[in-house]
Amino acid sequence: MKKWIVVVVAYFAIVVCILVAPINVSAEGEANYQKIYEQGVSEGKINTENVSLEQWIDANENEYYPVYEDGLKEKVYDISTTYAEWIKMNNYGQPPVADEFVEEVPQSLLKGVYKGYTVKKGDILISNGTSSAGVLGHAAIANGNDYILDIPGPGTTTRQLTTVKWMTIYDSKGWVKVYRVKDSSIANAAANWADRNYYSSTGTKKQDKWPSYNVTGSRYSKDPTYCSKIVIQAFYFGTGSKPVIRVFPSLALPYDLPSYFNGAYSPQFVKGFN
Repeated sequence: MKKWIVVVVAYFAIVVCILVAPINVSAEGEANYQKIYEQGVSEGKINTENVSLEQWIDANENEYYPVYEDGLKEKVYDISTTYAEWIKMNNYGQPPVADEFVEEVPQSLLKGVYKGYTVKKGDILISNGTSSAGVLGHAAIANGNDYILDIPGPGTTTRQLTTVKWMTIYDSKGWVKVYRVKDSSIANAAANWADRNYYSSTGTKKQDKWPSYNVTGSRYSKDPTYCSKIVIQAFYFGTGSKPVIRVFPSLALPYDLPSYFNGAYSPQFVKGFN
């Protein structure tokens, strides 16, 4: 009889643990979200006027976390990388904050214009219009005064689109933020490097570079590649010995791109589309 009592008690203890555990996990998850949110606010990455805690939690659960899970499946980063670490790496899911740049519009550059924005060689464009496994958002670089170079995602290669065409695609999907390095010689050098290495070795409209898309692989390789890797490589390799890049990470993330630059070369905010 005593044995049966012990078995019954043990059984009910297991049932209680199973029923209670999910509630505790859920509560802990929300507490962690709040802690991460507060840290993002304290670091100046999250603007509470733009994104409330409730909105941020909703975005994490429905938008950001699935991208994180896909990244784990695709082995984009080490399996030991926690979600808290990953979302911080992705700038808490927020567009980069940078000083504003007063845009000058030379008449010779009026060709590449979109809703008051005039593209300039070397401009960095970041959007939340699309994401890939393990990487929030999308990035591109203007490789000419009317063209934007990027690689859109898995199963594709690099492409060159007019400013209007590229902006029309991503402006319709979400927000787009444009950043510019103030030193035009640095911006031009980066744009030329990106163009010659990822589109046309002769600098013409005829494409002869066809790299594949993949987020894994060496930071120094050009095939495979991905959107923000092209941008960081352009400013790292294309600008000679100048200390333009402060950090050259193994995984360059779109929302964190401006933070990789040294202070004197930090990209400034030019234009935003919501």
